[in-house]
Amino acid sequence: MYFSHRSLSTPIHGAPRTLGALLAGLILSSALSSGCSSTPQPLSASQPMPPGDICNYQWILHGISVDGREQKSRLFWQKMVRDRPYLTCDKLGFVRGSAGSNPYLGKFDLADNGAIEWVKAPKISRMVGRKDSSELEKDFLKALPRINRASVEGDILTLQGGEGTRIEFKQTGELPGPSH
Repeated sequence: MYFSHRSLSTPIHGAPRTLGALLAGLILSSALSSGCSSTPQPLSASQPMPPGDICNYQWILHGISVDGREQKSRLFWQKMVRDRPYLTCDKLGFVRGSAGSNPYLGKFDLADNGAIEWVKAPKISRMVGRKDSSELEKDFLKALPRINRASVEGDILTLQGGEGTRIEFKQTGELPGPSH
C-alpha cells in the first residue's frame, strides 16, 4: 500500500494528525526505551571509575607481581575465596582486609588522580591467634607498602609501585552503606 505525505495528515482512527506529532512520539518512545533516567547505573566495563572512588567497593586479589615473582588467580584461589587477600578502604584512608590468613590494617592518602602515599604501612593487625603466613600472604604484605599509584579499568583495580610491584584486584561489590 502506498502512503503519501498527504495521507499522514488525514486522521485514521486515533493516528497522529501531523508528521511532527508522529516524530515527537517516536523520539519520546526511543528515549524512554533507551533507559533515560536520573538513577545512577551500576559500574560497567565501559564506564571509567575515578581512582578516588575505589573506597566505595570491596576488592579481591586477582594477581600479584613482586620481586620478579608473579601469581595469577588460579583454580585453587577460586576454591579458597575466604583465604584470598582482599582490600577495602574508607574515606579517611584506612585500608583493611585479609592478607590471606591474617587481617591487616594500614592508612594511606589517595589523590583523585590515583597517587597513593602511605601514612601507615599495612601490617598484620592480629596479635593473638595469629596464623602462619603463606607465600601468597608474605608477597601481598611485601607488595602493598610499595604501592604508589591506583588505576581502575572496568572491574579491575590495579595498584602499582616501585621495583615492578603490581597488584590486581577484581571488584566484588559495593560496600554496605551506613545503617540508620
